[in-house]
Amino acid sequence: MSEKGSETAARHVAARQKWLEIAAYAATIAVCLLVLTWSMKLQFADLHIPFTYQGDALFYHLVVKGLVDHGWYLGNGALGMPYGLDLRDVPTSDNNLYFLLIKLISLFTSDYAVIINLFFLLSFPLTTAIAFYVLRRFGLSYFPAALGSLLYTFLPFHLVRGQHHVFLTSYYLVPLMVMVILWVCSEEITQTDAESGTPRLNLRQPRLIASLVICLLAASAGYHYAFFTCFFLLVAAIALALRKRQLRSLLLPGLLIAVICVGVVANLLPSLVYTYRHGAPAIVKRSPTDADIYGLKIAQLVMPATKHRLPWLSWLKDQYNLRPLVNENDDATLGIVGTGGFLFLLWWLLFRKPEIGRMNAAGRDGLLNHLSLLNAAGVLLATVGGLGSIFAFFISPQIRAYNRVIVFIGFFAFFAVALLLERGASRYATTGSRRILFWQAAALLLGVGLFDQRSHRVIPDYVRLKSDFRHDAEFVNRIQAALPAGAMIFQLPVVSFPESPKINRMNDYDLVKGYLHSTRLRWSYGAIKGRESDAWQVWAAAKPAPDFVSTIALAGFNGIYVDRFGYSDSGAQLEGDLAGVIGKPMVSDNGRLAFFDLTEYQRRLREETPAGELEARRESAVSPLLPVWQNGCSYVEGSAENTWRWCGSEVQLNLVNHSHQAKTVTLEMSFAAGAAAKLHISSPFFSDQLEIGQSGTTPFSKTITVPPGWHSIRFDCDARPVLTPNDFRELVFRVHNFKLREI
Repeated sequence: MSEKGSETAARHVAARQKWLEIAAYAATIAVCLLVLTWSMKLQFADLHIPFTYQGDALFYHLVVKGLVDHGWYLGNGALGMPYGLDLRDVPTSDNNLYFLLIKLISLFTSDYAVIINLFFLLSFPLTTAIAFYVLRRFGLSYFPAALGSLLYTFLPFHLVRGQHHVFLTSYYLVPLMVMVILWVCSEEITQTDAESGTPRLNLRQPRLIASLVICLLAASAGYHYAFFTCFFLLVAAIALALRKRQLRSLLLPGLLIAVICVGVVANLLPSLVYTYRHGAPAIVKRSPTDADIYGLKIAQLVMPATKHRLPWLSWLKDQYNLRPLVNENDDATLGIVGTGGFLFLLWWLLFRKPEIGRMNAAGRDGLLNHLSLLNAAGVLLATVGGLGSIFAFFISPQIRAYNRVIVFIGFFAFFAVALLLERGASRYATTGSRRILFWQAAALLLGVGLFDQRSHRVIPDYVRLKSDFRHDAEFVNRIQAALPAGAMIFQLPVVSFPESPKINRMNDYDLVKGYLHSTRLRWSYGAIKGRESDAWQVWAAAKPAPDFVSTIALAGFNGIYVDRFGYSDSGAQLEGDLAGVIGKPMVSDNGRLAFFDLTEYQRRLREETPAGELEARRESAVSPLLPVWQNGCSYVEGSAENTWRWCGSEVQLNLVNHSHQAKTVTLEMSFAAGAAAKLHISSPFFSDQLEIGQSGTTPFSKTITVPPGWHSIRFDCDARPVLTPNDFRELVFRVHNFKLREI
């Protein structure tokens, strides 16, 4: 054959291979979509109604709708009234990659439910395609790569967590992160100069460029997975340094870890700057003990999914779940096929015992060496009482839920399964009939794995979702029709944002549903813990019904929205008191919600109050002197008659006066500590030192005049911290029965 003919034949072969590759991707993604439809019964779904309409999912609904309504998610002037919601107080910008994808979807629809549903559904084909790509990059043939990527996509973690943790279930970047880690392990990226042999990174290496890009993406896709990636890079770095016996081997993994850390900080910069300027409110406090409570349990890795489709396996898991420390870590299940891969990797490490100097063997053995080491390291990090617990105790408790490393361990396990299939095919499928039989068995393995990983919990209750969603939508539409655009609604009971405990039958975030169904109303829910809006709402709601109604009406609120599930008597006492002032409420069709229209009350208030007095009362209602506890303060405990809050050794109380005139107030409180101690109080108004102790409380009272603006009172106590089992707060002294009386 001529040279020209050879080139033509080579081009034909390359073109055929390219189309075969495209066909393999298309077929694998098509299977993914079919399995997704089957798993969630999507034929019964309505994309205009979210797949999850309760719990933590509502937080993500809030930020998605905020992004649609306001262009971005950080500021939302329709929540947290009368001051508004600023999400820089709730660090979520480490997920900026996901927000950009949501922003892209919002270019085609403004329906927040459609957007979050599409975002969640897209996570399945994206995970399949990227996992398939990574497995192919390591030389696996089409079917093993497809099997591994599909089973990895449909981990119970993905299906069960769903929209409750919609960013965590968007783990499609994890295979790329693992690819970078394996490149480091196997020295696919050169760290030395070819001529001189000195340590040097050639920034033109395609794999190095790809690694840097992937690390930057990882830094924008949630700090949990960024942290886990850094941990596995550290493991790879230690293994590499021991194998090469050269500290310069740490250069590349150190660079990649630094890129991830700098990227996470850069993403979180808006929150870091805001907190530096305005102080750190007690929003979401993590405790080192959380690392054990929400840690990984090996038993849950290998046991069947909860509510398994086979009754006897479902019963077996239910029996195990009677044990302690079963929570979200219940979803960290690998399924029968993934368990096989996980146990095989443990066997490989323990019984094949790859020597550190021979870890980087050629071919599949080298990959299994690295995967087995990373798999064991993941278990050591995340298991209850493991390395993660030590990290939480000595360095930072922020990661807390180490069970989420399942998305890395799961990929290691299914990677191993795919490698075993590849090895089996090359060893046993040597004739046509054997190949057919072997791949039929592999297809059966895929079917068994997909069946096993799908439980009854993954199918949304579409009928109930539609009923609840439409009841709320209809009620909010009635409110919206009765009020002018921009009207403010005060919501009861007052619930701080975010992460507040359940109140009677009302779950956390339930009050955000009003906002989700409105287009031109503003709502009180969304007041950040430890900020002025939260303090103002608590202050207003604590007043007797007549004073409460007049206060919020003067502050510009046009109505009162009551969730009856938030009250032990379903709001009977509250509504009776409010009805005596305003009149009867509007009630939702399902009887859960009530709404009091303040339009007529406001009209009477304007007519009956002289203009000068009305303005003064409005100023008093909108701008009272607010106490805002920050930096080292814990939440309020106790009963209505006796309240206290624990404080650290250094505490700050901000007195916020947004009015245009000075206010004279009396501060009343008492102090106690676990042992005799000195408490120093300093402020622009006074300085004092008290002797406090554990026998009773030391009373304190001061009358001061507070000018407009922010003014801080600092408390410094030298008492020894009180040590309490399973309570890792800094418990130094207590503030009892704090009261601020305006004169």
